[in-house]
Amino acid sequence: MSRCGVIGDVHAEDETLARVIDALKELNTDPILCVGDLVDGMGDTDQTLATLRERDVVCVAGNHERWLLAGEQRQVENATQSITDESRAFLESLPRMRHFSTPSGGLLLCHGVGVDDEAWLTPETRGYALQDIPTLRDLIMNDDVQFMVGGHTHQRMVRQFAGLTVINVGTIHRNFEQTFAVIDFEDMRVEVRSARADKTGDLIEELVLPPPAELS
Repeated sequence: MSRCGVIGDVHAEDETLARVIDALKELNTDPILCVGDLVDGMGDTDQTLATLRERDVVCVAGNHERWLLAGEQRQVENATQSITDESRAFLESLPRMRHFSTPSGGLLLCHGVGVDDEAWLTPETRGYALQDIPTLRDLIMNDDVQFMVGGHTHQRMVRQFAGLTVINVGTIHRNFEQTFAVIDFEDMRVEVRSARADKTGDLIEELVLPPPAELS
């Protein structure tokens, strides 16, 4: 996998999702990846899941999928209360993590950090807060993973650690800056693009994708 599209937290934004997938197809990305949190939003959840399924977007499950399937946290804002049997089967089929090979090393697609779908890792996470994410330490020490693409925080970033580079492309949720991205593992860059209705696909910024720093 050399050049992929990445969609962050979706939260049932069915119309925005369809536009973003169209934009990524025009940008010649393959595959298109999605970090989860597909449900619990103001749009049409069943249509969202049908679009992801029918258009072959490679997804992982987030904490909101876990909650919905378990019947938990249904008091959260804009919680999805019911879905079709087909939608439920699709959610039940999603893993928490997927692994890929790139020209620059192994890539892990997840929602939070590794198996922890609620790990909170932002550009500002430092010190004890970093130490409180054991799954981050596990990935740093994993020789098979050099890059991690995750979500959960709705904050986009490219952050280099010793042994691991972390990428978060933000979210298409309407209450946040709506973004998605193209990641090129040959040219080592991340193109952050707008998911807004009036600007879908417009380039917001281009970031250098650094390889992981060396472990000391």
